[in-house]
Amino acid sequence: MSEAFDDQAPALRRPPRGGGGPPLVLLHGFLGTPAAWDAVLDALPHHGPVWCPWLPGHGAAPPRPGSWGATVTALAQALPAGAVLAGYSLGARLALAAALQSATPLQATLQATLLVGGHVGLASAAERTERALQDEGRAAALREGDIADFVAAWEAQPLFASQQSLAPAQQALQRNARLSHDPRALAWAFDIAGLARMPDLRPTLATARQRLHFLTGALDTRFGALADGVARPPWVTHARVPGAGHNLLLEAPAAVAASLQALMEKP
Repeated sequence: MSEAFDDQAPALRRPPRGGGGPPLVLLHGFLGTPAAWDAVLDALPHHGPVWCPWLPGHGAAPPRPGSWGATVTALAQALPAGAVLAGYSLGARLALAAALQSATPLQATLQATLLVGGHVGLASAAERTERALQDEGRAAALREGDIADFVAAWEAQPLFASQQSLAPAQQALQRNARLSHDPRALAWAFDIAGLARMPDLRPTLATARQRLHFLTGALDTRFGALADGVARPPWVTHARVPGAGHNLLLEAPAAVAASLQALMEKP
């Protein structure tokens, strides 16, 4: 994988394992780290080389590129041919956009894409305006406030309520990873890659002829409904994980690994 999307930290997470397989490119979510994928990788009996780049504004990665389109293009151009691409939440949104762009003649062809808790873009101007105001407020909170207060408010969202049943040590590990980021750099996620900046990808999904698999927790009804709305087998498919919420990397890594395993196999 090219370092164009990850020029400040090594992206290679793991070498091939077992019988190998296609390259894997795995994108973490907002406030996440490449280590968020470790439990998923531990559950894979074999895989090819694995790249887990830092998303811009996270960890050592600078807060650039400076637009949604440039970010998606940089990612699409860095993908190895024949890779399985996967992303969680913010990473899933970027992965979906890059996968759809990768279908153009100038980009590498992907074997498949896994979208864990992924959005497809807002459908109306009113939704976009409302979300833009919310994103601006969150970016300002990161620049002007305390990272601990921001993380506490982020974790209190109903979207993450199912995580309260996890072991305290597991929750603490995630919180410490979130607190390790530079809050001013994190504002990139709202300024450039916020949901208000993402185009509505439903029209492109309606005609896509590549393997795109949405995976959502059964308790995550909002994102499950979004995935149902674009499912178009055999190209665009959706599966739910019983008893789990939004963050399946944390709550159900074995289920994510099973989906990756299926997509690693040639159709």
